[in-house]
Amino acid sequence: LEALPMHIPVPLAAESRYKFSDFSTDAEWAADIGEAGAVNRELEVRFGSRVDGLKLTERGPEIEAVIDVLETWIEKCPGDIILEKWVHDILEAAQG
Repeated sequence: LEALPMHIPVPLAAESRYKFSDFSTDAEWAADIGEAGAVNRELEVRFGSRVDGLKLTERGPEIEAVIDVLETWIEKCPGDIILEKWVHDILEAAQG
C-alpha cells in the first residue's frame, strides 16, 4: 500500500474516507453478528461496495493502517474467510 500510484491523493487524516488509524466496530453489530461480521461491515462502510472490484481512492497513512486492522482481527478470528477475502481484495486493488 505504500507503493500506490502517485496520482492517487493523500488526504489529511481528518479528511480521510478510510480513517483506519481510528478503527473500531459497532458494539451492537458485534453483539448481533459477531466480531468478524462487525469488522466486515465496518470495512464495507469505509471501502464501499466490492461488487465490481475494490477501488482504492486514496493513499497514505490512513489506508496503510488497514494492515494493522486486519492483522489484529485475523489474530482474534483465525480462519475467518471473510477477513481473509478482504486481504486478498485489498492486495488485488493495490496491484491494480
